[in-house]
Amino acid sequence: MRIRKISWLVLLGLLSAVMLAAQSANQQLMLDFVDGSNFSFVTPDGITYNYPNGVVEGDSIPVGAVVTTGTGTSVELRLQPNGTLLKLAADTSLRIEAIASASSNVNTFSLIAGKIRAVAARGSNYNIQTSSTVCGVRGTDFTMAFQEGTRALLLVSQGAVEFGRRTASGIADAVTVNQGQFSEFFSSFAPSAYSPEMFAQEYGDVDIPAERLPPQTEETAAVTEEPADNGQPVNAGAVNVGSGDSDTGTESDDSAAPAVDNAIIAWLQDILGMEIGAITINGNVWSKAVLQPRFQLGDLRVGLYLPIIYQNDLFDINDWYRPAGNNEWSFGFDIGWTSNTLAALFDAVSDLALKIRYLEYGDQLGDPFFFKVGNVDSFTIGHGLIMRDYANDADFPAVRHLGFNLGLDLNAWGFEVLTNDLTAIEILGSRVYMRPVPSSKVAFGLSAVADLHPAAGFNTELAPDGAAAYGDPVLLGLGLDVDVPFLNNDILGLRFFAETAAMAPIVRNDFTYDGNAGAKGFRFDMIFNGTTVTNWGVASGIIGNVLFIDWRLEYRYFTGAFQPAFFDAGYERRRMEIVERYAAYLSDPDLIDQSPNVMGVYGEGGASLFNDKLNLTLGYFWPFDIAQAVAAPLGYLAASNDYFIASLEIVEGLIPILDISGSISYERRNFIPTILQQNGEALTLFDGNTTFSGELVVPVPNAPFLRLAVMFSTTIARDDAGEIVLDVNGNPQMWPLITLETRLSF
Repeated sequence: MRIRKISWLVLLGLLSAVMLAAQSANQQLMLDFVDGSNFSFVTPDGITYNYPNGVVEGDSIPVGAVVTTGTGTSVELRLQPNGTLLKLAADTSLRIEAIASASSNVNTFSLIAGKIRAVAARGSNYNIQTSSTVCGVRGTDFTMAFQEGTRALLLVSQGAVEFGRRTASGIADAVTVNQGQFSEFFSSFAPSAYSPEMFAQEYGDVDIPAERLPPQTEETAAVTEEPADNGQPVNAGAVNVGSGDSDTGTESDDSAAPAVDNAIIAWLQDILGMEIGAITINGNVWSKAVLQPRFQLGDLRVGLYLPIIYQNDLFDINDWYRPAGNNEWSFGFDIGWTSNTLAALFDAVSDLALKIRYLEYGDQLGDPFFFKVGNVDSFTIGHGLIMRDYANDADFPAVRHLGFNLGLDLNAWGFEVLTNDLTAIEILGSRVYMRPVPSSKVAFGLSAVADLHPAAGFNTELAPDGAAAYGDPVLLGLGLDVDVPFLNNDILGLRFFAETAAMAPIVRNDFTYDGNAGAKGFRFDMIFNGTTVTNWGVASGIIGNVLFIDWRLEYRYFTGAFQPAFFDAGYERRRMEIVERYAAYLSDPDLIDQSPNVMGVYGEGGASLFNDKLNLTLGYFWPFDIAQAVAAPLGYLAASNDYFIASLEIVEGLIPILDISGSISYERRNFIPTILQQNGEALTLFDGNTTFSGELVVPVPNAPFLRLAVMFSTTIARDDAGEIVLDVNGNPQMWPLITLETRLSF
C-alpha cells in the first residue's frame, strides 16, 4: 500500500513538472485591462498598434514590442497561463525582451521610463531591468519607477527582492530589499523602511482590484506599514526575489551598529563631531560633511574635495551616497584586486581622480610652463576669441570632471592643449605658436577648439538618436593670432594682441530642420559661400596691469552665427540652444546673410586690495549692428550679443573679529536687452544665459580647522526623465541650488 502511495506521488510530481514545462513553453503576454485611451505598442518591425482600433483587451503583445502608455492611461498586462500581472502607470514605456519558452524559463522586460507594478504568481520567473539596474522576480509584489539618470526606485510590498547594478555580465553590488523597504539606486542604494505616505505615493497610481490579482496574492494584498530592518548587501550574482511566504531571514544584533574599525573613520569621528550639512540630490535630502584641504607650495596649488554624503549614519560607510551605484571610496576593493586587477586599477584611479578638486601649476601667459587638472573654472585658448573662461565646474559638486589644460613655452615655439574631461572627452582644444625672433617675444599662433558632441543632450532613452535630428554636428572653431608683449612684471604690464577666428561645423548625417534639408560633411560653406566670407570674427586690443589693477580693452567685429568667446563659462548650459541655432543655419544658408554684422568694444577691469584679501572684477561688451540698425530685428539681434561680468571675493583675514569670507559671481549674455525688455519677454536675469554662484564661509568657534560654508548657485531645471524644463517662452528654467557643508582646512 505504501509503495502504491509513493508511486502515485511520483506520478503526480512528474505530471506537475510536465505541466509547468508546458506552461513555460506556451507562455503569452496578454493585454488584460486598459484604463484610458492613450495606449499603443510598436512591434520590432516598426508597426504601431493603437488602442482601441489596432489592439484591444485579450490581444497578445509580441516579443520585442515597446509598450507605451500616455498621460491619463494605465494598463495591465498578464502572463498566460501563469497569471503574473504587470501594471504600467501613465507615461510609461516597457520593452518586452523575452517570454519564457522550453529553452529558457525566464521572462525579461526592460523599463525604459515610468513606473511598473509587478504582482508575481507562484512559480513565475522573470527579470525587470533598466539601463542601470536589474531585478529578478520569483513571486512578490513590488513597484519599480525609473527615469534615465535621475531615478531608479524599488519599493517592495511583499516578499524580498535582490536589487543590483546592471553590468555587461549581469549584476553587481546587489542588495536585498525586504518587505516594507525601498531602495533608490541613484541615492545611497541602501534599503530603508518606507513610510505609509511614501507607499501611498508609489502605489497610488498602480492600484489593482483584488479580483484581478493572481489568486495566491489576494489574501496577502494588504501591505504592512511596519518599518522593516535595513537590508544588507549581498554578493554579486543572479538576481532573485523570494516569494511573499518565504523565510527572508533575520539580521544579527551585530549589524545594528556598524563598528568603527578603520583608523581614518575613527579620526573623522573625533574631528567632525560637530558636522553640519545638507544637500538635495534628485529630490532627496542628504546629510553632508566635506573635507576640502588646500595646499600651495610655490607655484603648485592643490585643492582636494573629500565628500561624505550620507543618509542617517556618518560613520557607516554602507550608508554613504553612491552616485549611479558607484562606491567612490572603494578604490577597487569592491571589484577585487586579485580576481580582476585591471578593472580594480581603473576603479581606483577613477575614485582617486574624483577627490581632486583642482591641481594647478604656474600661470597662463605668465609662466613658461603651466597645467591645470580637475574641476577648473577657467579654460582659455590664446586670447579668448574662441574660448575664454570656459568652466567645467558649473554643476560642481553634483557633477565632477577631470579636466586637463597644459601649456609649454620653449621660447622659439610653444603649445597649449586642453580637454573638459579626460574620462569622457567631449570638448578639446589646442594652440601652437612660434616666435620668428625669439628674443622679441612676438608670437604667431594657430588655434583649434572642437565640441565633439554638442547635441548629446538630445539623446534620451526614448530617443537614443535624438542628436541625428540636428545633424549630430561637431562644432569646430579655427583661429589665428598674434601676441606682442611689451612689459611683463607685477608693477606694470602691457601686451598687444590681435586674433581672428571662424566656426566651421562638421555634420555627421543628413537631416531636416524646420522643413529645410541640411547636408552632412565638412560645411566650409558656413565660412565662404563662393562670394563672401562669413561666420567669422576678429578681436584686437591691449591687456595690462598697473600695480594692483588689471585691465583689458579690445575691439570686436563678427558676422553670421559667430560669437566672441564662443566657449565661455555658460557654454555648457547653452549647448542645446546653440545646436538648434546652428541646425537652422546649416539647413537654411540664407539665414547667415540675414544675420547682423556686429561690432563693439569690450572693457574689463579688476583690482586686488588689502594684500589680495579683497578682489573685484567688472566687465562689459557693448555691441551694435554695423549698419546702425537700432530697431528689430537686426538691432535687437546685435544687442543680444552683449556680455556682462561682475565678481567680488573676500578672503579670510579682511573682516576683523568675525573673520568671515565669501564670494559672489554673476556672468551673463543678453544683459541690457533683458533689463530693457527689448525682446518682449519678462525680466529673467537668471535664465540659461546666466552663470551665477557664490558662497559665505564662517569659522566654527573653538575649531580652528573647521568652517561652515553656505553655497548658492543656479542650475538648469530638469524633470524626472532628465529632460530640460522649459518656460512659456521656450527657454530653460533655472532652479536655485543651496548647499550647506562642513569644511576642514589646514
